Amino acid sequence: MKQFEHLLKKTIGLDAQSIGPTSIQRAVGLRMRSLGLKSPGEYQQILENSHAEWSEFVEFVIVPETWFFRNPALFAAFAHHVLAEWLPAHPSVPMRVLSIPCASGEEPYSLVMALLDAGVAPERFQIDAVDISARALACAESGLYGNHSFRGEDLAFRDRYFQPSGEGFVLAAAVRNCVRFCRGNLFSEDFPPK
Repeated sequence: MKQFEHLLKKTIGLDAQSIGPTSIQRAVGLRMRSLGLKSPGEYQQILENSHAEWSEFVEFVIVPETWFFRNPALFAAFAHHVLAEWLPAHPSVPMRVLSIPCASGEEPYSLVMALLDAGVAPERFQIDAVDISARALACAESGLYGNHSFRGEDLAFRDRYFQPSGEGFVLAAAVRNCVRFCRGNLFSEDFPPK
């Protein structure tokens, strides 16, 4: 599996220790079964020559675990800093914030909700959110979330910014419009990595 760890490090900068080598081994096995391959060498050749397969492989390797207001104190501190320091120092310039990796959108949308709750007008900020996962970004852009995205004791924000639907909870357009999503480029000029 070392060859796959090396390819991931070279292509997307992923350190195998951050997710555990067994996660990579599992992802390789799943993709090999999906493609009907018998040997890791065959799969490595496909990875080294196919952007589409790299994208699929990355979807199986990444860990998409997140939820709204994952660290409430962080969002409160952010809103306080914006109100107390940033806005007074920049009265005529909209603030731009980069959320990376943004996964399925819970972090950048939490930033927006924290700012709106603090009384910051939507025209005073823009959140740019980037992730390597096309699937996670599609979820983020849809604005539809299930119960797993809502954890913790204080869920009052859900009542303010979401509408229940048969499939979960739909985020208000006023929040969604404050975030611009973009997919990070998986490939460098020297793809495939050697």
